[in-house]
Amino acid sequence: MPKSKDSKFHRKETPLRKRNPNGDVTVIDVNDVEFLKRYVSDQGKIMPQRMTGLKSGQQRKVKRGVRRARTMGLMV
Repeated sequence: MPKSKDSKFHRKETPLRKRNPNGDVTVIDVNDVEFLKRYVSDQGKIMPQRMTGLKSGQQRKVKRGVRRARTMGLMV
């Protein structure tokens, strides 16, 4: 069954693609806290993929980067 255009969630152009002209991000810089804060809610939780608009691989890279930044004490 094809998805209708009136679905509840709409995927946007991925912010990582806008940042990188090649279209793929190979490395998420853990020290770039301002970049990672875009993907963390006010309560400190990592936002889900449906809200960020990222692809699966990109979401995993962001998740890994946020977790590493928290471990290093850069993010709360």
